[in-house]
Amino acid sequence: MSEDNDLKNFLIKKGASKVGFANVDGLAEGFIDLPYGISLVLKIPKKAMIYIENEDYESYWSCFHSLIDRLTEISIKGEKYIKNHGYDAFALTMSRNECDMKRLLSILPYKTIATKSGLGWIGRSALFVTPDYGSAVVLGGILTNMPLTFGTQITDSQCDDCENCQKACPVGAINPQKWNTKLNRNDIIDIGKCREYIVEQYKNGLGCTKCMYECKLTKKYLGRL
Repeated sequence: MSEDNDLKNFLIKKGASKVGFANVDGLAEGFIDLPYGISLVLKIPKKAMIYIENEDYESYWSCFHSLIDRLTEISIKGEKYIKNHGYDAFALTMSRNECDMKRLLSILPYKTIATKSGLGWIGRSALFVTPDYGSAVVLGGILTNMPLTFGTQITDSQCDDCENCQKACPVGAINPQKWNTKLNRNDIIDIGKCREYIVEQYKNGLGCTKCMYECKLTKKYLGRL
């Protein structure tokens, strides 16, 4: 069995729901000089999505933050695993992959590694979408120079004509345009309008997860279809 298959099995055994590999050479230039990316997908448990359905955001965010902690732990263990096999690695934890809250953008977006790995695509909502879990996922990543077998990059939206997320957006931030890699994020979503609403919701102990919950593939994962 190849080293990258061993690595994938290790990360899944540690708790990742899906793992993919991609060439991200140059995308983290000026941040860290490692050419390959490992995408980590962790599904949000169905019970957490029920919290959203019941508008129990306190329970939802508690569960969500525990998932981020778990993803951080998996990433750090993956970094150590790779280094123990003689390669360099850098776990892209939330604290390391600093997010610009004004633009809601990380140094190297996890979604970029994930789409390049072939694990999913960007939905109308600008959320990452997987065939198995819809948008009910959290993402992480690891950068490395370990030789990897890359997945096939997804460059176009695989959403059909569903407009659930667009219709669910309480501030009309989602545009009709479906994602592809030639578009900018602002072509599919008004991120300023989205951010303003999200921040206000958080201040009130709530959240805006309507686009994630209403995604048709999320509903399929939850058994709602």
